[in-house]
Amino acid sequence: MKRVLALLLAGSLLCMAGCQTRVDAPRLLVLGIDGMDPQILSRLMASGRMPHFSALAKSGGFRPLATTMPPQSPVAWSTFITGLDPAGHGIFDFIHRDPATLTPYLSTSRKGADGTMELLRRGRPFWDALIDRHIPVTIFKMPANFPPSPSPHSGLFSSITGCSCYRAFAGMGTPDIMGTYGTFTYYTDGNYTVPLHMNEGGKTLTSGGELAIAGGRIVSLQPEQGFCSADIRGPDTNGVAREAHFDLYVDRDSDAIEIVLGERRTVLRTGEWSEWIRVDYGREAYQLSHLTGNVRFYLKAVNPHLQLYMTPVNLDPGNPAMPISVPADEAARLQAAMGPYYTQGMPDDTKALEAAVLDYDEFLSQDSLAMEERRGHLRRELARFESGFLFFYVHSLDQVSHVLWRATDPSHPGYRAEFARHGQAIEHHYESMDELLGEAMTSMGDDGQIVVLSDHGFAPYERSFNINSWLLQEGYIELNEGVEPESASILRKRSILWEQTQAYGLGLNALYLNIRGREDPGAVEADQREALIAAITSRLLAVIDPRDGRQVVEKVYVVDKTAGSAAASSPDLLIGYARGYRSSGAAALGQIEAEVIQDNLSAWSGDHCMADHTVPGVLVTSMSLNTDLIPHLRDIAGNILEYYGMEVADAMKGRSVWRN
Repeated sequence: MKRVLALLLAGSLLCMAGCQTRVDAPRLLVLGIDGMDPQILSRLMASGRMPHFSALAKSGGFRPLATTMPPQSPVAWSTFITGLDPAGHGIFDFIHRDPATLTPYLSTSRKGADGTMELLRRGRPFWDALIDRHIPVTIFKMPANFPPSPSPHSGLFSSITGCSCYRAFAGMGTPDIMGTYGTFTYYTDGNYTVPLHMNEGGKTLTSGGELAIAGGRIVSLQPEQGFCSADIRGPDTNGVAREAHFDLYVDRDSDAIEIVLGERRTVLRTGEWSEWIRVDYGREAYQLSHLTGNVRFYLKAVNPHLQLYMTPVNLDPGNPAMPISVPADEAARLQAAMGPYYTQGMPDDTKALEAAVLDYDEFLSQDSLAMEERRGHLRRELARFESGFLFFYVHSLDQVSHVLWRATDPSHPGYRAEFARHGQAIEHHYESMDELLGEAMTSMGDDGQIVVLSDHGFAPYERSFNINSWLLQEGYIELNEGVEPESASILRKRSILWEQTQAYGLGLNALYLNIRGREDPGAVEADQREALIAAITSRLLAVIDPRDGRQVVEKVYVVDKTAGSAAASSPDLLIGYARGYRSSGAAALGQIEAEVIQDNLSAWSGDHCMADHTVPGVLVTSMSLNTDLIPHLRDIAGNILEYYGMEVADAMKGRSVWRN
């Protein structure tokens, strides 16, 4: 015991010596606003609706910010983090695939053989160099950073003593307790039909049964005399499905329900949200702690039928089933200070909206809850921001722009007259971002600098292109005899005649060649790759929309297979769709549809997974910008280090974005 205490004391002294936080480090706040578009921002600034953005731009500068190809959030933010292109950090899409089995997986993190989560992004985060210099660093909800990257000096003693100049919270890519990007539950004693624009559209819920749909679970309840019990699905552990249960009392006369979950009783009236409620899945054998999560309920209706929405089960910050902060207990400290909060990477439930479980009013009310939570977190971080570097991420503009775009544009194929009253929702959200910036500017005063940036802009998503349907049509995919195209999928391997298949699509912009020795079974010899790429590129660029003659694919990018970590798992081509077009959701999951090009009727009506030059992000800064160049996301990491007077490694060295 004495030896242990001696080691702890020695470790504490070492940690104190190595963690002499620089209290004199200049302050730099980077506000990351996902999906802010330079065209929309410029228009609103010109009309006087973004006074704080205008003031910041006047003090420093405002430019479009070139983004990555593809301009997807995990790709772009990984480039911001590392200063590397996708070939360097190894993230090319939301979805990657195992080349040997074609099994898809989420690109930024994966469960390892030992059951722990592994961050798949390669390259050194720029903030590691700041930590090396003892500059305080806080990284709040950074995308593509789950599990949050550890301190370069992390170890047993630093975790025991808690002395560290580094704090981080995981952001986009953080799953719910099921390990998904978010699976909601909808309980009803009425009918439900899957919307036609979704996979398995038209399928109906059977009494007493349930439906699994994209991003959700629809459960039929059968209350007797106003009472029933319902389950809350949990993860499988060691092959055993975990479940929690709650009792539900329905009072149709009062348009209200009572939920009894654990020791918590919650009464909701129609149109009300619950507070966060803890879900306890119990203790697994030989485990000391219980598996817990947090949920919120929303009561849509009681009459004539019960309609009850439940959020995905978020990881419990006080007892997270997966690592979500550095230090590990920092998430619990935030909960103790501010109450329970969304840990799920993207809180806004766009899947529930697409499934017609939430309508626009309900979706926006849920977005407001998440946004107020984030606003409170920003205030807390600014109040304790005395020196060093703070990155703070805001998710909601991206999500609102995705699903409200059709409400702003009567020419969009998904527009309906009843959406007109939400036609200003996106612009109102820009104004909310201006208010957020105003709070940050007031808090910062003249002490430090502010940078606002986004990972990409936005464009209408009017028409869907199914790359696998096109490859089938052009003879690059062959089906086994008797297989109908609508039932074929890259993931249903027996539906594809692989010996005669040359290429396939998985993910939103990625196209893979069926290379012998890489894919199993491959059909294309390595020395045929260049000729096949040239042929596919030429044909893709020639694709014309039969409806109006528009070019569908604006640019095709060849991935350098000799660079960095790209060679083993990266796609061979990246498809740069023209503005207005995007991969269909079915194609992203390897499916083949009857039509190559079709109208997008989904709520997911705005997007950015197109050619990179069509959807640049924004850069607004209190520091004067170098007007001789168009800044790129890959430049920013090196410029942050230079702001602190540091030498920048060649791999991260970008062009000088702001003037000295």
